[in-house]
Amino acid sequence: MDEFLKEIHTQFFKKWICMQVDERYKVYIDDKYQDVIYIKTKYGQGEITFNPLNIIELKVTNKITEEVDFYLHFQMETIKHAVELFSEMIESIINLSNRLITKVLLSCSGGLTTGFFAQRINEVVQLLGLDLKVDAIGYNQLFQVANNYDIILLAPQISYLHAKIHDILKDQIIINIPPQIFAKYDVGKILSLITEASEHKNKIENIDANKELFHLDINDTRKIFCLTIFKNKTHVHISYRLFQKGKIILDNEIIKSNISIQDIYDVLDTVILQYPDVTMIGIAIPGIIHNGLLSSSYIKDIENNEIEKAFTNRYTQKILISNDVNAAAVGYYVSQEKYHTFMFLFQPISLGAGSGIIIDGKLMSGSHNFAGEVLYLPLNLSQDKSELNCTPEGTLELVCKTALSSMCIIDPQAIILFSDLITNVEELRSEIEKIVPQTFIPEIIKVDNVLEYILLGQMVLCTQWKGEILNVL
Repeated sequence: MDEFLKEIHTQFFKKWICMQVDERYKVYIDDKYQDVIYIKTKYGQGEITFNPLNIIELKVTNKITEEVDFYLHFQMETIKHAVELFSEMIESIINLSNRLITKVLLSCSGGLTTGFFAQRINEVVQLLGLDLKVDAIGYNQLFQVANNYDIILLAPQISYLHAKIHDILKDQIIINIPPQIFAKYDVGKILSLITEASEHKNKIENIDANKELFHLDINDTRKIFCLTIFKNKTHVHISYRLFQKGKIILDNEIIKSNISIQDIYDVLDTVILQYPDVTMIGIAIPGIIHNGLLSSSYIKDIENNEIEKAFTNRYTQKILISNDVNAAAVGYYVSQEKYHTFMFLFQPISLGAGSGIIIDGKLMSGSHNFAGEVLYLPLNLSQDKSELNCTPEGTLELVCKTALSSMCIIDPQAIILFSDLITNVEELRSEIEKIVPQTFIPEIIKVDNVLEYILLGQMVLCTQWKGEILNVL
């Protein structure tokens, strides 16, 4: 589509938005800045900004927490695509009203006793007309759903796990239910406990890794654009950066409830439009990339597709698609000088693990890019992997045996671990010491921000790219 038609479509889309009438929200045009339209509800505010080059930004902010709940940008191509993205934005802003209800989760060893207690609490809440919703769940499923709740109440039989749960669920209020309240199913006192906790809520902010940590001497003067995809609580993010000579000149992210390949295209299209001298695109993505195909990924409409062909057919820039954990391993390698042989182990909650392997400064990808796919290791486990990676105790067993496998094969200097469910690496070391003599156990280092390493590593891979497969850093 030529620029003239894009401009016409953009103006039509703008007028169409202004004509929307819905009792759930109100539409306003900024009196001072005519290129900004606001969508307002009681709990959220949407902003639609019309930028030069027909680039449109959609953003939703939670009025209570002041957090961005939805963000994307795209260049106008078709009215249909623009309306679809607008609908996603409206869905996000409408859903905020549901989230403003205080959500409480009761947890016990199995969920049966708390299930009955939760039912009684909800009956009283309905009678009193309170903005409160209470659910119950067993401990084995707690960490899969906990991020959707504001307050976690622990039954007396699992109250001894309070400290461990608090270390993992830093954004939630964690409270032990006193035995006398739980034994009597005292709804009145439990509501007082919840009210008091809500009034004194003090969320802990996550501190981003210091981007100035990485000081690299990179002579490559090309503009290299890198992006990666990751899940965070209830959202999926596309995080991206534009690098030149190792320095960050653009840093942003897209926030949505789900991601498709079209969202990646939208990011690339708008960035390339603004920076036409980008010559290299690096994409770090979960999954196995072999012969241009992507498998074992959770990204909508990409699974088992010819992903490399899709991008090379659309863009003239050189494209390098890498596994995200391999990129993280490279990023960690170049950010320090102590370790030259190590395993970067990524063990997310409720998802399969992956690892990146560096041996003597070389990234090991294997003949099918399958090296490091520890998800397929035939480990002798007490339960299925999908059950173990839902609790700290199960994850400890899973990571311990995965680490042992790598130790026996590559004998690393260090194991770099990213796992929300393991907060104390000394526990992991103690488990390994039960099987392997202390002399042969490598350093175990826990990192809290894998994203920094992924984007850094993907940029380095792009600067070193000599062909289809890269093995040497």
